[in-house]
Amino acid sequence: MEKLFELIDNKEEEMIEELKQVVNIDSGSYSKKGIDQIISRYEEFYANLGFETEIKVNREQGNNLVAKREGELEGSWLFLGHVDTVFPAGTAAKRPFKLDEEGDRAYGPGVSDMKSGLVMLKTVLEALLSLDTKLPDVVVLLNGDEEIGSPASKNLIETAGREATACFVLEPGRQNGDMVIARKGTALYELVVRGQAAHAGSNHAQGISAVEELAHKILAVQKLTDYKRGITFNVGVIEGGKRSNIIADEARAEIDLRIAKLEQIDEAEEKLQEIADREYLPGTETVLNGGLNRPPMEEDQEAKKLFEVLAAVAKKLDVQLGTTVTGGASDGNFVSALGVPTLDALGPVGGGNHSEDEYIELSSLNSRAKILAGGLQELARQKH
Repeated sequence: MEKLFELIDNKEEEMIEELKQVVNIDSGSYSKKGIDQIISRYEEFYANLGFETEIKVNREQGNNLVAKREGELEGSWLFLGHVDTVFPAGTAAKRPFKLDEEGDRAYGPGVSDMKSGLVMLKTVLEALLSLDTKLPDVVVLLNGDEEIGSPASKNLIETAGREATACFVLEPGRQNGDMVIARKGTALYELVVRGQAAHAGSNHAQGISAVEELAHKILAVQKLTDYKRGITFNVGVIEGGKRSNIIADEARAEIDLRIAKLEQIDEAEEKLQEIADREYLPGTETVLNGGLNRPPMEEDQEAKKLFEVLAAVAKKLDVQLGTTVTGGASDGNFVSALGVPTLDALGPVGGGNHSEDEYIELSSLNSRAKILAGGLQELARQKH
């Protein structure tokens, strides 16, 4: 393990330089050019490392990468990462990668979520294989649409997940260094309300306001939140009407639902449908669209065992690791739902994700790489 740590120490400056380069490439979920550029970059790297690689080309959205290496040990380890960010084109030019005055933190779009995880994983696998470490089959899947629900990559992830015996997700570590062993599931819905248009001045009484109907429904939806059971509803987008002097004949709302357990989805959908079917204003019609996007990542004893191995390595580095449960979802949810032990938030420690203040603690790029590499080395040793 000391040799492994030494290799990673020697790669630290290279990791920082690589991180700078990928952060300075715009790769918002709808920036296909930038996503494809990063995907091609890592395809070349994994191919040179001896992986069988395939770029899954998408016509409109960014491409995805699947890299496979046949192992010497029983089992299959799946590593997940995404190259897309939430930021629009031009963000990288406006606020490129930078270090703070002390050199302790690195800033930039996607530096934490999750380009540093991509750099870290590359370094970890390179170090392990340079020492001829015997490993199970290794599959690396990098996608370009995680931030919008992984519509083009979900099937790839689930296909790879069905063959996996363990899954490691390179999402950023929590601000206190915790790794994630459970995540809520997410469901996305749309309420579309139709009413009757009329002139708001001369013909007001003949109109049926879709906006007014939707307002009643929004309040009803918001009241469904149950914090004790881990169920939350949020109406985050509202649209309706065309002009203030016209009774609105159409309105819509987008709803985010989070659930702690998969069994909660049916109950939640039934309540949403009841609200959709209810007429507060006679003559309106409402349609409910949508459904489950990512199932919950529920706590799993086997995943906890994976964590314990990494925590033991961290202790050797004088780092205390903890675990947490979060309301945010990741692509690890898809794999966990298949019954695969899944450990998430393995990437460098950071914060401010999805904001202009996004950062990583630069030293954690090195330390988290050592923790993951050492943990994988120990898990492989246990398989001998």
